[in-house]
Amino acid sequence: MGLLINKKLLALSLTALLAACGGGGGGSSSDSSSSSTDSGSGQGSSGQGSSGEDTSGDDNTPISDNVGTTVVLGDVELTDLGFASLTAIDVTLPEGMNNAREVYQMAHYIARTDGEQDEEDIDIPIRSYTATCATDTDTPRMFVSTTLSEGDTAADTTHGSVYELQYDPDTSSFEPTGNATLLNQCYESHGIAVSSDCSTVAVLCNTEYQANERYDVEADLIEQYGSTWMKMEDNIDTIESRIENEIGLLVATNHSKYIDFFTEHPSLTFDDFLAGLEATFPDTDFGDSPSFTTIKGSDMQEEMDYIISSLSSGDFDDLLQHIRDASYSYNEQIWLLEWENQSLDEVPDAYVVNKMHGGTHLGAQELIYVEDDSQGRSSYGFSVSARVFDGNGSSHYSAGLTVIDRNNWSLDMSSTDNRGWYWACGDGHVVNIRSFYNPDNEMFGAICTSDWNDWIGSTHGQLGTIAVKMETSSSSIEGRFNHFVPSTSAMVSNGGGHTVVPVDANTNLSLIVSPKYIEDADMDRFLEDEVGVDLSGEGPFDEDCADYDTTNCFLSYMSYNYWEGDDSFPTITRQGLYSGDALDSSSLTRIGIAKVSSTGSMEGQGFNWLVEDDDCQISDPQLIDLKNGRYLFGYAKFQCISDNLAYNRIYADNGSKRLLVPKAFYVMEIDADLNVLEGPVELPNYGWGGLDEPMYLGDGKVAWTYIKNPTHDNYVSGQQNVWQAMVYHSNSVN
Repeated sequence: MGLLINKKLLALSLTALLAACGGGGGGSSSDSSSSSTDSGSGQGSSGQGSSGEDTSGDDNTPISDNVGTTVVLGDVELTDLGFASLTAIDVTLPEGMNNAREVYQMAHYIARTDGEQDEEDIDIPIRSYTATCATDTDTPRMFVSTTLSEGDTAADTTHGSVYELQYDPDTSSFEPTGNATLLNQCYESHGIAVSSDCSTVAVLCNTEYQANERYDVEADLIEQYGSTWMKMEDNIDTIESRIENEIGLLVATNHSKYIDFFTEHPSLTFDDFLAGLEATFPDTDFGDSPSFTTIKGSDMQEEMDYIISSLSSGDFDDLLQHIRDASYSYNEQIWLLEWENQSLDEVPDAYVVNKMHGGTHLGAQELIYVEDDSQGRSSYGFSVSARVFDGNGSSHYSAGLTVIDRNNWSLDMSSTDNRGWYWACGDGHVVNIRSFYNPDNEMFGAICTSDWNDWIGSTHGQLGTIAVKMETSSSSIEGRFNHFVPSTSAMVSNGGGHTVVPVDANTNLSLIVSPKYIEDADMDRFLEDEVGVDLSGEGPFDEDCADYDTTNCFLSYMSYNYWEGDDSFPTITRQGLYSGDALDSSSLTRIGIAKVSSTGSMEGQGFNWLVEDDDCQISDPQLIDLKNGRYLFGYAKFQCISDNLAYNRIYADNGSKRLLVPKAFYVMEIDADLNVLEGPVELPNYGWGGLDEPMYLGDGKVAWTYIKNPTHDNYVSGQQNVWQAMVYHSNSVN
């Protein structure tokens, strides 16, 4: 009875406080909206929207000074945001375990976790995933997939986990249901999906090489339906064949991988072989200082063959072992685990759905469930980084979108009616990939960020591609280019594509992070001289640019030098991606949204840069459809020029955490035309994981979960066993 009375009192208190918040955002909303309008930051002004670069001459969108205020009522923290409220409760993770740390080398939008140098130093949570159901009821639920650790070091064993929370309308917050499981067969759990009535729950389970040979599965969909590339979990056969048939060429062309066997050998020296080499190859000039390191490349195959043939049997066997140790690569498997009308502690059905994931842990693994479309199809879709092995025994990275026909548990990636692809989302290595589903045109797709592009070559420095690719594309072509970001071939990128949110059958909103590329004066000169735009007029320029080069103004500008062989339209000289004496304006990031067609093209449209600042890096964006004509838009502020700190972006010392842990998180509400309706306002020490995605909970509510004290000044640890579950309540539903 005591609990019931407390809930009633709490409900009355919440009602009173929510009513005090008002329905229109209050003073904080109007103040922020006014400053946003003045700066051309999202009101559809002619100075901002067309080119993907700010042509108004004012590229500073002030970050709000408004901060939500929090009170504690019982176990619930309630924050007034002016135009919305946020409730938060503490949630103990399954088995009271800590969340796992993020894996080494994960790519974020302005940093990578290898910036902390040592894997033991990485101190941010591995990504978590959420899925919601019963969103048309008063008691919607949220299922959470979080990887847990047996300890607090990078070497500790990790396991996947899933747990359930239920919304309590009396407290306007979540309560744990006790429905939870620890997935010992998974070293990580990733994307999670759930049916609308909560009866079916599915999660992606990362498990080991050839795990299906040791554990029972319902079906191996890759062996049944996958292409040759998808089935190739390792390169053992290729390496063994090359050892047998062309070991000299193998060693000579993989020089950096194998030559240390010779250079670090305790007894072998190059002089042991030099006389024989000179006698066997009298026409070869071995130079003044010949060494093992000079015997490399395909032209040196015969010389390396001679050296290897001269080894003792013991040294030859040691060389073979060295090659195998350095070269055998094993892709991991991804399983889809499904509970249908079962509690989570029961044994789920398991299906092998990927054998191309392994090595560097890039991107993310969302899982989307479509229960029933107009063609009667029930489908799962997910995106993942993918690795294929070539005939030389090496591997290459891209990313794939897998669409599973759940009606008969099958895949189709090769016919004319294919759904999904296993490769080639963007040029080069794919750093990030995120899948989405548009229910109006019933198509899956993905937004990808790569570290290279072949479209403009190197006329503007090395740039990665942000592209959108739809499910009907083939595995041999890239997606449709949306934007570029500075990058290196080591899969380091300053910015990237975050997510795609459907608006209708013909329109999606593409959300990205990117620094500014083009000075306003240079863009104006291009628009006037090459496109023929009258800059004295009002209105967007995008249609003129589309007519000029069948694309938007930004991409037209970027391609001009390449196609015309003319360098009269430069880009901003970029600061090095690795380090510098201090942060400068060339590396400041901002967040933009563009309207993208159902095919992934943004012809005739450009990015509207909703958040940018002339002092700080902006990243970790979020965009969630409130399904009432509004969208919740979130972002985070990171390091600033005014901090006067060294710019240690990748290989940093103690300063790298400030590129991975935000100073502050902000939320605002916008419409589908990218007008700012409310905000922004700063959250008082609440936040989200940079790669996480909150989910719609129904009736203007959005839900997510993250560690406590997530901001840089208050950061306690990236591993915690008590997290916060948060619900955003938009006043717009009132």
